[in-house]
Formats: sequence, C-alpha cells, structure tokens
Amino acid sequence: MVKLILLLSVKMKPNTIKYRNNFEADVGEELVDWSYEPYHIPYIIKRKYIPDFTRGNILVECKGFFRAGDTQKYKAIRDSLHSQELVFVFTNSNKKVRKGSKLTMGEWCDKEGFKWFTKETLEELKHYGPTIK
Repeated sequence: MVKLILLLSVKMKPNTIKYRNNFEADVGEELVDWSYEPYHIPYIIKRKYIPDFTRGNILVECKGFFRAGDTQKYKAIRDSLHSQELVFVFTNSNKKVRKGSKLTMGEWCDKEGFKWFTKETLEELKHYGPTIK
C-alpha cells in the first residue's frame, strides 16, 4: 500500500520546484535551465456582443435573470470597451444573481461598477449621460 501512495505522489525537483504533475516533473528534469510557470499571461476569447439598445456611447442590456457565465461575460465586455459604457435595465434588481447567491443583480452591478436601472427608473436612463452623438 505504501508503494502505491509513493507512485501517485507528484515528483519534485530537490529543494526547488513543486510540479503540478509527474509529466511536468519529468520534462522539468530535462529542461534544467528553463523557468517553470514564471508568470501569468491574460488572454481573451474572441466573441461578439450585440447590445439591446444604444444611444451615443451608452449600451443598454435588458435582463430578467443572469444565465450561467453571464457575469463573467459582462465583465469581459466592460473591460473591452474604451469610450462606451454598458448599463443594465432589470425586471427585478432584487433577484439573486444565481440560485443560492446572497448577491442580488443590483448589488452585483454596484460591486462591479455598472450603472443599472429598472422599468420604474427609465426616465433617469433617458437623461443619463454623457453621450457621444
């Protein structure tokens, strides 16, 4: 039993690097002068976004609920915008972001820096700016 446990443990270079798996450890033994996982490289998955409404530099997304992955998607869209702003109109801003979440959709927007409105506050959205015509 002890031999089986030793075989399953991940190899480590003596006194230096903890590899994620045995294959990387084997390769690391050969690539002695190479750096192992020295830094993070952010990357973008190219997608296209079609806003529900626009005026000037304001992009409006109408939401009744968030599907799985929506919060990440909208943060990525926000981060890719230069002179435009994404805002939300919710059917119910007090609806939870997802089942079991403590955060509501409105609270999520506040936390992430998104401006948000409801059908009851559309007059405020109509006068929201600045806009580029």
